[in-house]
Amino acid sequence: MPLQMASELRFPMGTTESLNDNIVDDFISLIRKVSGSIGHQQIAEIFKRHFCKVSNDYYSRSSSLEWAESDMVRQAYDAAKDAPNFIAAVYEALEELEHQKATVPTVQHINQILKNNNTNYEIVGDQLIQNAGSVATPELSESVSTIVMRALGDAKALIGTVDSSSAIDRAHTALHGYLVQLCTDSSIDLPNDPTVSKAFKELRKYHPALIASGNRSEEITRVLNSFAASIDAFSTLRNKASLSHVNELLDVPEATATVNAMNTIFRYVQDSIQRKNNQSFQSKNTR
Repeated sequence: MPLQMASELRFPMGTTESLNDNIVDDFISLIRKVSGSIGHQQIAEIFKRHFCKVSNDYYSRSSSLEWAESDMVRQAYDAAKDAPNFIAAVYEALEELEHQKATVPTVQHINQILKNNNTNYEIVGDQLIQNAGSVATPELSESVSTIVMRALGDAKALIGTVDSSSAIDRAHTALHGYLVQLCTDSSIDLPNDPTVSKAFKELRKYHPALIASGNRSEEITRVLNSFAASIDAFSTLRNKASLSHVNELLDVPEATATVNAMNTIFRYVQDSIQRKNNQSFQSKNTR
């Protein structure tokens, strides 16, 4: 599954941020530790192919292991001129290799390299986030967005463990804080101690980014109404079937479905706001 990231990172407008040579060297050292029955040349070829996608270079298979490793290093340096997509290339190559039963490093290894070299990037769950120095949207501060994404990533990481049901409380708290803060930043009035459902309903009513007006808006409105009904259920599940209180807990499949549904709503709101910001930017620059 591709690494998820904000559209301004995946499709940057203007100059892209580069990773320095020390960071690239650290990633190359990490890559060289990957092993598997498919052989070292095939491992290098997989990384080459993913790096070529970032740099838009033509991919061709090397004639030997020595040339494959040399070409892979060169492609890595070229791809590193686009930091977010370089990180995504490493992540997605490792994921492909893991599916081929290779022994690969974890996301924590990637994050450690990024942290040791003082970059602004971190992978949380299946999301690449930019912790500092990123472009904030007018409606929501980056700090809040990052905290929510981290919380949702933590919740997804708990799924499938003995703490699966505690993920519901974590995800619910994240979604609640995100929607309420978004209302506050957009000057949308809420009652004291608003519920998640109330915040979502007010956003849909008053936030221009969330008013369904495009293609098939009638059907989309029906989908969004089902989101509102789901949010009501999230609060009940959080109070009655998570570790927020003494409860009989959900089984893993139901806990997973609930957390994934909350993440879907978060992504819908975030993507809608980003679309609105892009439209405003394009309108401003065509005047």
